[in-house]
Amino acid sequence: MILKKLRFAMYLAMITTSVPADAEAAEPSNIDPTPLLVQVQVHNSAEIGQQTETFTHPASGADSSHLLDFVSGAQSVASGGVSALPYLNGLASDNLNLRVDGISIPNACPNQMIPPLSYLPSSQIGKIEVYPTVAPVSVSDNAMGGTILVSATAPIFASPTQKYTYGGSVGAFYQSNGDIHGENLSVYGATPHFSIQYAGSLSQGDNYQAAKGFKAATSSIPAKTVGSSAFRSENQSVTLAGRWNTQELTLRISHQHIPYEGYPNVRMDLTDNQQTSFNLHYRGGFHWGFVDARVYNVLIQHEMNFLPDKITAMAPEMPMYTQGVKNGLRLEFGLDLSPQDLLRTGIEVARYHLNDWWTPVPSNRMMGPDTFWNIRDGRQNHYDAFADWSHHWSPEWMSRLGLRFAAVDMNSGPVQGYNPMMYGNPAMPGSVPGQFNAADRSRSFSNWDLSAILQYHPTAATALELGYARNVQAPSLYELYPWSSNQMAMFMNSFSGDGNGYIGNLHLRAQTSNTISASLHLEESHWDLRVTPYVNYIQNYIGVERCPTSLGGACTIANRNVESGFVNLQYRNQNALIWGVNLQGQTLLLRSQQWGDFFLDGKMAYTRGENLSLDVPLYRIMPLNGNLTLRQDWGHWENWMRETLVASKTRVDPLRNELQTPGYGLLELGTRYRSGPWQASLRLENLLNQLYYQPLGGVYLGQKPFVYGIPLPGPGRSVNLDLRYQF
Repeated sequence: MILKKLRFAMYLAMITTSVPADAEAAEPSNIDPTPLLVQVQVHNSAEIGQQTETFTHPASGADSSHLLDFVSGAQSVASGGVSALPYLNGLASDNLNLRVDGISIPNACPNQMIPPLSYLPSSQIGKIEVYPTVAPVSVSDNAMGGTILVSATAPIFASPTQKYTYGGSVGAFYQSNGDIHGENLSVYGATPHFSIQYAGSLSQGDNYQAAKGFKAATSSIPAKTVGSSAFRSENQSVTLAGRWNTQELTLRISHQHIPYEGYPNVRMDLTDNQQTSFNLHYRGGFHWGFVDARVYNVLIQHEMNFLPDKITAMAPEMPMYTQGVKNGLRLEFGLDLSPQDLLRTGIEVARYHLNDWWTPVPSNRMMGPDTFWNIRDGRQNHYDAFADWSHHWSPEWMSRLGLRFAAVDMNSGPVQGYNPMMYGNPAMPGSVPGQFNAADRSRSFSNWDLSAILQYHPTAATALELGYARNVQAPSLYELYPWSSNQMAMFMNSFSGDGNGYIGNLHLRAQTSNTISASLHLEESHWDLRVTPYVNYIQNYIGVERCPTSLGGACTIANRNVESGFVNLQYRNQNALIWGVNLQGQTLLLRSQQWGDFFLDGKMAYTRGENLSLDVPLYRIMPLNGNLTLRQDWGHWENWMRETLVASKTRVDPLRNELQTPGYGLLELGTRYRSGPWQASLRLENLLNQLYYQPLGGVYLGQKPFVYGIPLPGPGRSVNLDLRYQF
């Protein structure tokens, strides 16, 4: 009872005082940020006023998505150990514009195992920029949600008075729950005009533990062990850079190898993933403006199968392979038309090629003797042009207006199943693969995006912003082209964490989102508060319906009517509405020469999503959530106590048989010490060892047999240590 009253009081405090930065996000004013910290910038919309909030976060941990945890409206959707999916204001995954070092890395997996943020470990990230609602067209892409721009650490050059310089950093971390640990190293050498840098990192962990047993125990997996959550990830990069006057040319070559990664809410596991990218970036400043150019190549080779927790005598293996190649070019000019006007204009070309095939399984005659082609010769090519005009009307009024056109061409080749008996004969026009191969599979989309932002600063302590964005998003290859209605094949094309089966739809139209947001920012010497309501009406939203019986296979009458268990779905265009409000702020409670400064930080987010076509809730909408942090900045020390509160999730999608989850509260204690080149931190997460289920985590599928009805639990208590040294 006392704990419930305390949490209720904390919620009231969140609403009546303030609520952005967290304990780890706000740095002491007397300590400058160093490369040991990641800079996170949250833009309400445009970089034309004081509506950008900047905070820092320790560059540690296995999963880079945790760097967004303290952005109001942002969450991490549980997946593999290094592969949580970013979530912003009701949208996630392909519906967000995620760029890593200027590259929108494609989804090269039918289970979406490797999201873009997983390709850059936190120790190699220098800056993250977040546009939660409305983003200028010059940074947007083929996505209808918010924008997250992730940049690697910038090249380091010697000063003009130095002949050369060198240095680097080394770090390690450990998390007791799951025995998760990692190491990272970065070294560089530079002259005033040339720089070379190497960065490497390794992280791995075993299965993590829930606070209590949440399922029946087996001989190999205890009741509280979350099966298939072990992982290992290796990342290396080399950066070469040259600088002269106001121009800089950078070549970054990176390679990631994930030899294994379990997925506790997916039927398959990752058994090998290799990604190699070449990224050449030029930026030059001139008296008339700037030029920004980028050319890149990304190769992804992805393999799936079963890790030990999912292997059974009846199903010892099921190898699946994906190869994705993306080449792109981006050219942007910034023209200083006047002291009050900046015009950004540019073009962008991206060509993506995907093959997804499953080799025969010798131990299972139904899965052979042929290769199953899920997507063959899939292609998605983008040709974009944009113009973006910023104008300062007066010291108080600023605006930014942009227009973007994108031509998107898509196609795929003929397909086949493991054998004609179980999957249809491609040579027969009436069969499922025969109909798909005979259909016109080419698709073309002409998308117009618009952004309009207005900012008003009546005083130095007050800012008001209004924004509107129209974003059009073409379907993905995995929404259009998966063709088989066989039960096994549909289960393999599932990236929603719900355990259901999915089939593509060649007739999908592009989604069009219309987002309106407002933001009020109030700031005084001892407190600040930001309130951001938003509404997003989405035409032709790509939702789902139970797959029609005309598709045959597992698309049965029973499947259309069942109200529990796993079901089979087809992507369909619908209309949807997402609206909500984000609050964040902080207040100074006490300033003491002896004990330092005490702050109360916090955030709160409320989101509601409706499928207007079917009058049901949208899938994976986060319930009311927030946190409060009591933080002490005391010289080289930073100490905090944080309570995270999440309401129960009762509004669920009946089409997917989405599971409800109860509300919960988590307590965390932490301390961090920074002095010169050293940084060390200790955190006690989930201190009270509460059993809780993640509202966005989907269904537990960490071991066989797969059982419907168990939500994915979060980790129990963990002692987390982090140490970094800069030299």
